[in-house]
Amino acid sequence: MNIRTTSKTAMALASCAALATMATPAAAQAQAGERWDYEFSPYLWAAGLDGTTTVGDLSVESEHSFSDLVDKLDFGLSGSFEARQGRWGVLFDGIYIKLSDDVATARGPVDVEVVQQMYTLGGAWRALEGPAPVDLIAGLRFNYLKPTLELGGVERGQSKDALDPYVGVRGRYPLDPRWTLVGYLDVGTFDGSDYAWQLLVGASYAWRPDRSLKFGYRQLKTKYDGERVDVDTTMQGLYVGVGFRF
Repeated sequence: MNIRTTSKTAMALASCAALATMATPAAAQAQAGERWDYEFSPYLWAAGLDGTTTVGDLSVESEHSFSDLVDKLDFGLSGSFEARQGRWGVLFDGIYIKLSDDVATARGPVDVEVVQQMYTLGGAWRALEGPAPVDLIAGLRFNYLKPTLELGGVERGQSKDALDPYVGVRGRYPLDPRWTLVGYLDVGTFDGSDYAWQLLVGASYAWRPDRSLKFGYRQLKTKYDGERVDVDTTMQGLYVGVGFRF
């Protein structure tokens, strides 16, 4: 990784830490006696990938379902964490994916390797309380993408990272004491990316007070234009995970 990427990564981590620090005093204003609640949720996102990746003068189009990507997945890890006290909360979500593939193009077969990391940190404020609560969310999203394309023994590799503020909204609607519907939408853009937004609709089933099954549909759209790398991709598909509350 070059010095520029390292410095921007450090800046991203510092900004996220500052955001979390800012959220703490606000949460501390909650009524005395309110406890912190935590939830960790590892999950599997069965996402397909559609879009175009360009490195230098070489462009590759992708259109893969999740079943296609399983054969091309080298490594993947994803999970989320939420801490809440009263009307205030802190949210974190992380995704790491490494894919490799052979793609036929008009210029010949291209070996493709893509590493993507996305880390999102936000603060939540419960704007609407009651049986169907609504949270307003704002934070930072750091997206790191490194595509490497090899054609005829010549390798073209370039990394792209972007740190973008985002705003979002999340709503919950309980059907009964165990079943809850969930909806989430956020959008962000700045000088790091042209735009990035994601949508989630799903449900959770609490089979015990501190355990829940989560599943639904999630879509993430990202578009980045750089000096030597352009990316316009959509990841979408079903997700399933388990929530551990403590």
